[in-house]
Amino acid sequence: MTNPSSSSPLLNGRDLLRANDLPVEGPVSWGRPVTGGAPGVFIVELPAPQAKVSIDPDAIRDWLGRAPSLRLDGARPSVAELQTRLASFWLPGQQIVFIGSSQKSVAARLAGMYKTPLGERRPQPAGYWLKTLKDISKARIWWAPTSDPVLYEDTLLEVFIKAAGAPPYAVLVRPGGQGRDHGLTAPLHDDEAIKRVKVTKVTRLPDADEEAMLLSMSRSNARPPLKVKRTVTRKVKVSTATVGPSAIETPVVRRSTKTAIKDGGRGVAPIHLTAEGLAALHTELSELTDHRRPEVIQRIKSARELGDLSENADYEAARKEQSFLEGRVQQLEQMIKYAVVIEASHEGGSEVVLGSTVVVETDRHGEETFTIVGSAEADAEAGKISFTSPIGRALLGRHPGETIRVQVPAGMLDYKVVRVR
Repeated sequence: MTNPSSSSPLLNGRDLLRANDLPVEGPVSWGRPVTGGAPGVFIVELPAPQAKVSIDPDAIRDWLGRAPSLRLDGARPSVAELQTRLASFWLPGQQIVFIGSSQKSVAARLAGMYKTPLGERRPQPAGYWLKTLKDISKARIWWAPTSDPVLYEDTLLEVFIKAAGAPPYAVLVRPGGQGRDHGLTAPLHDDEAIKRVKVTKVTRLPDADEEAMLLSMSRSNARPPLKVKRTVTRKVKVSTATVGPSAIETPVVRRSTKTAIKDGGRGVAPIHLTAEGLAALHTELSELTDHRRPEVIQRIKSARELGDLSENADYEAARKEQSFLEGRVQQLEQMIKYAVVIEASHEGGSEVVLGSTVVVETDRHGEETFTIVGSAEADAEAGKISFTSPIGRALLGRHPGETIRVQVPAGMLDYKVVRVR
């Protein structure tokens, strides 16, 4: 890896903001609070360009200690190897080391960055390479409030890249969402979103819908179709899926359990998906981030060039599409992060579990076929029903030959389990 020539124009934060008609505020020293809570963009720069980067080996050691899954080109790096790779991205002719933005509050974003130890994801990991610099305490910050921080962040980065030949040292994502090819995977300690687990018994508690149903039945002395507490045994296997730059281990389960995944000390409900469903989410996420996002950003920029935005319908439409797109990207990333893949049953089909395909028979509809899936993948027209739906809940744990009675919109209906596969 080579750096751009140090003969490229010297850029500083104040002039870069002014050149884009932004109201400049600052500077403040790194670590000091920024005044105001408005959305906007900000730039972190050193007092002057440094011909050679000064990386703190103690910071690197702490980083490796906090991120045990961190790999460099697939292998666990030494301190020296990681220092060398980071140094390869240094721009000796530039003093700007990071350009960022916040759609809520620049002050809050920077406060979160200050508090986040190198290698941790929370409260705010943006620009975490800054923490590797020995001289980061000498850095200063310029900022500018704006109602369109994402657009201006991309604009500032594009101007910088065009002049310097590469992004600033601590910018890991280029305009349009393309990640920098740095060779690092799992650089933050919870990138391995779901750790390898060995579970032999799981207690399934009723969800909110079940609790309401049980309460209603208890008042009427009716017998519930499900027990309040259901203990089942499950087998757990592990398959590998890729999310963003890092590989995660995804538990593969058969049983209809609703265990919690630990994330930062809190329990998060898993997203149960088939392998095909998870692959579809990856495909959709790739389409949105690799194609749709750059297209929308370009439409916004083209609309801005037309001048007055107050009556610019193209600009408003593009911004609304961008808002929807980014919301969907976040939703997909969360679903993939907490995905638990349902393994197809190969045990002779003796019991209905999550992932089973069930053939049932009713007097009203004859034979019907259902596949029991997670709520994120439910599709009634395709015969995929959620294990939290009335029919799905009633079928779980049943065996061929059993008959169940379910309250459906059309009234009470008896289902006889014919086959399970």
